[in-house]
Parts: sequence; structure tokens; C-alpha cells
Amino acid sequence: MTSIKRLRSVIQSTAHHAASGLCYVHPHLGEKCKELGIRSIGVNLLKPGFDAELPSVTKELELSTNALREKFHELLVVEKIPASEIQSGYATFNFIRGSWPISCYIEVVTIEGKKEEVAVDSSGITAEVLRASS
Repeated sequence: MTSIKRLRSVIQSTAHHAASGLCYVHPHLGEKCKELGIRSIGVNLLKPGFDAELPSVTKELELSTNALREKFHELLVVEKIPASEIQSGYATFNFIRGSWPISCYIEVVTIEGKKEEVAVDSSGITAEVLRASS
């Protein structure tokens, strides 16, 4: 059974890394999104892929998103969470203008169906995740 406290640590650290200048996803992802008119895009943290399929992926974007996935997996190892316990994981970046995201939202679902999420703004400050009421 996955420790939610440890999983939360993984996704918090991943979100901070993904929004920082240390993550080489930027500006490559933002430039591609700007070119295609995409304002929000998810990066699969478990395997190569995007949520909003991109017609072509540059070598830099491929390498940088692979590095983000590797960082996520490294953090799982540090927290002693087997990758096999994760059903899905996405880092969603939001762009308003320019090639740097205004926020990064990470959602991870365990094989037990538990969902954990965290969001940070472009400065790495944790944001509250709000849901529209039904």
C-alpha cells in the first residue's frame, strides 16, 4: 500500500522541479505550445506522451520531457515507492503568453485508486487546487 505522505512528497518535489529553471522542459514545451496555440498540456510522467498530442516533437523537447520522467522516477525511489504502484501520472503546464508556464499541476493515481494532486505557480509557490461546483 502506497504511503500518501511519501507520494505527496514525490509530487510536491516533482511540481517544484517542473516549474523551475532547473527543468529543461522550458522553454521547449512552451515554444511548441505557442506555435500550436495550446494553452494547457499534460506530460505523461510514466511513459513518453502528451495529453494534447503534438504533431511533431523536437529532440530537445523529447530529451527534456524524458529527463522530467526520470526525475519523477528518482523521487519515487527516494521515497521507496515502487513505480508499479502508480497507475497514472501527469504534469500539466498552463501557458498564457510566452514559453514559460504560469503553473504546473501534477496528478498521480495509485493502483489502489487514490488520487493525489498538487499545483505550483511559476515561482514554485504551492497553489490551492479548486474545483468548479456542480
